[in-house]
Amino acid sequence: MPLKTKLRGPMPELIGHRGLSLLSPENTQASIECAAIHGIKWVELDVTMLGDHSLIMMHDPDLRLFNQAGIKLINLDANSIKEVDAGSWFSKDFCNEPLIDLAKAFRLIKKHNLCFNLEIKINPDMEHLGQVDVIYSEIRKAKLTSDSLIVSSFNILALSHLRSLDATINIAPLYKHLPIEFDEELFALNPVSIHCDHINLNKLQAKEISKKVPLYCFTVNDTTIFKKLLSWGVSGVFCDRAHAEDMWDVVEKSKIIC
Repeated sequence: MPLKTKLRGPMPELIGHRGLSLLSPENTQASIECAAIHGIKWVELDVTMLGDHSLIMMHDPDLRLFNQAGIKLINLDANSIKEVDAGSWFSKDFCNEPLIDLAKAFRLIKKHNLCFNLEIKINPDMEHLGQVDVIYSEIRKAKLTSDSLIVSSFNILALSHLRSLDATINIAPLYKHLPIEFDEELFALNPVSIHCDHINLNKLQAKEISKKVPLYCFTVNDTTIFKKLLSWGVSGVFCDRAHAEDMWDVVEKSKIIC
C-alpha cells in the first residue's frame, strides 16, 4: 500500500528529464518545446559554465555527448559554443540543433508556461562558488514565481552558498547514495525536496525520508519500478519518457489505491 503519511511534493509524479529526452536531444530548445507539446508541466535541465563565465545548458564539462570528449568547456566561450551541433548525435532530424544558454532556457520556460528544476552542474575545471553567483544572477533576472523553480545539485557546498544568497529559493540536494544520517548542514539548506538515484534506494529509507521531506528519484523509465517507488512513498520521478501513457497510467492507479 502507498505510504499515506508522505508529504505532498512540490512537483508532480513525472518530471521531464533534460526536457523530453526520449524524443529530442537533451537540454536543448527542442527538448523543452517537445515537453510542452506533450503536456509535461515540469522539466529538469542542466546548467554549467564555459571558460568565459557564460552559462550553457549541458550535463558534462566537455563535449563527450557529441563524441568530442577531449574538448573541455573551459576552453570554449559563448561564440565558439555556437559551432557545436547538439542534435545530430540524437537524430538527423535535429541536425545543427544549437545549444542554448540559461537566459534562453528561462525565456522558453516562461513562454510555454512550464515549471523548472534547474540542476547546477559545477564545472570542475573552474572556481566553484563563483559559478553559483553567476547562475543566481540569471535566476533573479528571470523572475520566475517561487512555486515554478527548484534548484538542485550534487554539490552541497554550491547549494549552501545559494542558500546564503537567498533564504527563500527552493533548493533540492541530489544524491547517488543517500547518507545514513542527514546532518545539520543538510537541514540548514531547508530543502523543498530530496532527489536520489532509485537504484541505491531501499524501502525503509524511502519511507523514513518521505515522512520528513518529499523524495524524488532519477532516472526512472520502467513502469514496474515506478509503481514500486510510489508505493514506498516517493513523490515522483525524473523520466526520459514523461509523456508516455503507460507511465501516467501508473500515476492514476496509485491515486485510486490511495
